[in-house]
Amino acid sequence: MDLVTRCSDLPYEQLCEEIRIFGRARKEALGRGATADAEVAESVLDWFLDELADRLRGDVSREPRPRGEPVPQ
Repeated sequence: MDLVTRCSDLPYEQLCEEIRIFGRARKEALGRGATADAEVAESVLDWFLDELADRLRGDVSREPRPRGEPVPQ
């Protein structure tokens, strides 16, 4: 499964968790001076952030929310 497919199949909560994981990985890599690792983590993080942005804009709605439920923040 490629990254794009994986992103679009993740439920909202897991997508947010992946964003946190790769954000931490990037931060840790930068702290170690591992520029290449930081760039890879940032690239993956960008994919997940793009997916989240699409969902929040309503472009990709794979998880319909019940009426009256607030939009996740």
